[in-house]
Amino acid sequence: MSLKELTWENHKSAERKKFASVLMSGDIDPLLYYRYLCNQYYMYIMLEENLRMAGFPPKLWDIFRAPKILEDMVELQDEYGFIFKPKAVYDLTHRYSAHVETLFRERRYDDLIAHMYVRHFGDMYGGAMIAKKVPGSGKMYQFENKEELKVHLREMLNDEMGYEANVCFEYAIELFEELGKLA
Repeated sequence: MSLKELTWENHKSAERKKFASVLMSGDIDPLLYYRYLCNQYYMYIMLEENLRMAGFPPKLWDIFRAPKILEDMVELQDEYGFIFKPKAVYDLTHRYSAHVETLFRERRYDDLIAHMYVRHFGDMYGGAMIAKKVPGSGKMYQFENKEELKVHLREMLNDEMGYEANVCFEYAIELFEELGKLA
């Protein structure tokens, strides 16, 4: 069974969440999207920094999204006058960050790659559609050398990553549920 098949149920579950519908509607409140970006930023920065420390190949660092997410956040701050507040970062984001740090400390590097698979492949595949529907320019969804990055990342994947990829989906679903309450 492929990694895609091993995560299919959670993938579908995430797509069915209220927040996912709002995100894709083209009518998302800019503040709600900003909250989403704030939480994504902290999740991505933790994952990507741990991947760097684990020796993730520098030639593939273009896949990292945290700098782009931050650019999107600053754009919304400038346009709407948003001010970052720590309470915008949910408890689940802190739990996710701690989980990623544990994976690094335990040298579970394949599991870190499983998280990258869920997050970054989602951004590459669904991002082009999402970028057209959200406030701002959606830089987090704009990849240079996207096809090349996909090829190299696929080479790192294996079916044993299924469990941890599903853990990542569960965190993503929990974030969607939290944000769905505000939609």
